[in-house]
Amino acid sequence: MHVLISNSGSIELDALTRSEFNFSVDHLMEIAAIRLWQTLLSEVIVKKNMSSLISAGSSSSRQPGIAAVCGKGDNAGDALAMLRHARLEGYSRLTAYIPEPNTMKNEVISNLRRAERCGTEIICYETIDLKSLGERLSTEDIILDALFGTGIEGPARGRASDLIQILRDVRIARNERCKKNPLIVSVDVPSGLSDGWRPEFPIVCADITLCIEPMKESLYMPKARPYAGDIIPVGSIFPLWTKASTQKTWLLEEGDMKGFLPPISPWAYKMQRGRVAVFAGSASGAGAALHCVRGAASAGAGYIALFCDEELFAAYLATIGESAIVRVFSEDSFSSECWDVVIAGPGWGTDPGRERILDMLLQAHIPLVLDADGARLFARMARANQDSSFFGGPIILTPHPGEFSEFIPMLGSDFSGKTSETVASVSALAKKYEIALALRASTTHVGLP
Repeated sequence: MHVLISNSGSIELDALTRSEFNFSVDHLMEIAAIRLWQTLLSEVIVKKNMSSLISAGSSSSRQPGIAAVCGKGDNAGDALAMLRHARLEGYSRLTAYIPEPNTMKNEVISNLRRAERCGTEIICYETIDLKSLGERLSTEDIILDALFGTGIEGPARGRASDLIQILRDVRIARNERCKKNPLIVSVDVPSGLSDGWRPEFPIVCADITLCIEPMKESLYMPKARPYAGDIIPVGSIFPLWTKASTQKTWLLEEGDMKGFLPPISPWAYKMQRGRVAVFAGSASGAGAALHCVRGAASAGAGYIALFCDEELFAAYLATIGESAIVRVFSEDSFSSECWDVVIAGPGWGTDPGRERILDMLLQAHIPLVLDADGARLFARMARANQDSSFFGGPIILTPHPGEFSEFIPMLGSDFSGKTSETVASVSALAKKYEIALALRASTTHVGLP
């Protein structure tokens, strides 16, 4: 389990750490560079066997060439110090692509001079044309993306935007050649990613992001997540990083989930293992009901019933087998007291008849999981009811981003639905209607009331 903080929160944590421990910017930069280099070496160069992926032009060495594309801020200082530590480990093919040095922060210039004294080749990208720069970068084995860190606000512009596009073009050309290098490794976050990032903003598309803990919330925004590639946490940098535990956003991984599910007693019979009623499927979406039933069975439910339309009864009866019983829905065939939970919505449709059934379920004071069309119907009903008064039992909503967008207008003018507001909008909707909400995207965002 990892705590997540905003980009702006990480800047505050940096300042807090320097103040509390009397660290200089250079001191903290050195700590970060050591941990970043150690992680790059162990998790990327060694684990990915980079020595077998050396560029054709580097036959004289079995070590990968490492280049850093630097901006003007602290991220550039981290990357330049990483090159120095690489040299201390015996790596000799090191290059730093930099802006005019007099535009860089003083601490960054200090690390630039140290890297240069260690033999790093320094190239000012302001003095060469973009095509030549792209060609040079294409010959590298690892490219450290250190143009921007967490301090960027708004879209990258001018030369910085051009450099981001070059890094993207280098990666595209590599993939078209079916090669594995150069590998794009972003330092902390892909350059261009901010708390207010939008899909139209320039952003580096990384293969790997070495994220300094605490992990950044922005990396897990649904539309931003693909640009980070494999996210590798880099810890032991901020002595006070646990103070970020005041944050309310956490990243749960597969191993964390086991503690949330109580074990099923080996002596439990089927009625004690969970009784699940499924309202799903229609003539235009019959397959979704089968997936839903099989999912409930895989989760360990002991007794499952699929309530369906009469015209689908025979098909489901022949298909489902022993996973569940099949019933044609009528008000007489369903009694809420017989079930522990109801799942409604997959492939169901959103016609008025379905809305009437959902209204009946909402008034039954039974736990509900509403997915797909069930979530859309709930959104329709919620628009007419600005609080939780129109339902009685606990509800879990599991929309995908398209379905979730139907809820955004209910949150008012503070939420425009832009990507950067994902966590806040999920949390706000969960609190507004006192429900649990799981937004299913590349990363599932869960909000609790």
